[in-house]
Amino acid sequence: MTVESPGLSPGTSPGAGLIACGDFCWVEPYTCDECCTLDLADETLVPPALADIAQRWAARFLWTATGRQYGGCPKTYRPCRENCAPAMNCCGGYAGPALASVPWRVPGSYDWVNVPCGTCVKGCQCSAVSEVWLSDVDQILNVRIDGVDYDPCGMVAVYDRSRVVRIDGGQWPVCQELGKTDGPGTWSITVLEGQCVPDGGDWITGTLMCEFLKACLKRDDCQLPRRLQTITRQGVTLGFNDSFENLAIMRTGIWEIDAWIEQSRYVGSATPTILSPELTRQTVLTWPRVEDCTSPGSSS
Repeated sequence: MTVESPGLSPGTSPGAGLIACGDFCWVEPYTCDECCTLDLADETLVPPALADIAQRWAARFLWTATGRQYGGCPKTYRPCRENCAPAMNCCGGYAGPALASVPWRVPGSYDWVNVPCGTCVKGCQCSAVSEVWLSDVDQILNVRIDGVDYDPCGMVAVYDRSRVVRIDGGQWPVCQELGKTDGPGTWSITVLEGQCVPDGGDWITGTLMCEFLKACLKRDDCQLPRRLQTITRQGVTLGFNDSFENLAIMRTGIWEIDAWIEQSRYVGSATPTILSPELTRQTVLTWPRVEDCTSPGSSS
């Protein structure tokens, strides 16, 4: 399995509504006059470079605080499709001429043949399907074959967030010409991995970004706790250092932000279940969803 885009560099656009933070992507921060007292449009007050650093810092803080489970980035795979042979996939064996144990290259070209068979029939399937296996697929963004882009709606479906199956009657190409990055003989699937950032993430990111900026600008209205705390009793003022105990569990001391982090991490009490090894795990259609395409079997 070849991955062409394992991560996005800061400043690279991963798509509408997302910001790239290297190894993950996050929602763009939302700010308003009521939730941020800074005029972010005033570049003399808030330089664009400082605002960019603050938004990426806020995104990484929230990504870490929520267990690094949200905020997947678009990733392009140039895969081997699923093999019909038992136990081994197309990259590991049972490929090429008889008794060959590894993928083989067509003499005189850069073509690598991964599987001799075309489709597979498993379990309760009534007909053969052409599929590839990827990990933790949330959305299919694009399919590109021989240098031509195809709308994935009506072309593929994803089952169990991992099985990318052709539903248009076609088959995934057998060869993958890794000697080229694009054009004839190449094919790729671009997916969005991971889970979407929970609702409210854009507002919370904007709120935390604003507080980071106010701390940097030494604003008195910054809500982030300071290391030096004071207390006055009967005319006597005492100063002491805050041990920042909440920082170890990624809390900011701001109720709205901490409440969002907690609800995004909260799993709750699991419903008691009884599992049997004799039961077959049912297949779940995880893409396309209603909002992705008009219907699972037609293009939008």
